[in-house]
Amino acid sequence: MAALSQTPASVIPASGSSKTTVTAGGTITAGMPVYKDTADSNKYKPSRANAAGTSACNGIALTGSSNGQPLVIHTGGGINLGGTLVVAETYCVSDAVAGQIVPIGDLGATDYPVIIGMATTASNLAYEVINPGVAKP
Repeated sequence: MAALSQTPASVIPASGSSKTTVTAGGTITAGMPVYKDTADSNKYKPSRANAAGTSACNGIALTGSSNGQPLVIHTGGGINLGGTLVVAETYCVSDAVAGQIVPIGDLGATDYPVIIGMATTASNLAYEVINPGVAKP
């Protein structure tokens, strides 16, 4: 499979979801998984599953933002990622491109898997981060 094709304007949190406002540490579009970079004033940057430091997910961007600007992120509950999901598929942070989302099967050896959730419908992801912090053998 390939990276999820998302429409940023269609990224919408489900009713009852939680969100917070943080500071962006780069150019971010709605739908990107982001992590808090403690080495850069706790700014939030696009996640990537290829190294120990950036292989994390602290939320999904709900708005677009540039470096130093406010960024609203989804932190809990269901979310429409703005793309067509496969029901019961597990989705992860991409290893190839920062800020992309891929099915778990796209990750290979030496990648640092960060599960962001499982699709409950073709449009809804049950957001639940699992980050073991280790590379796949």
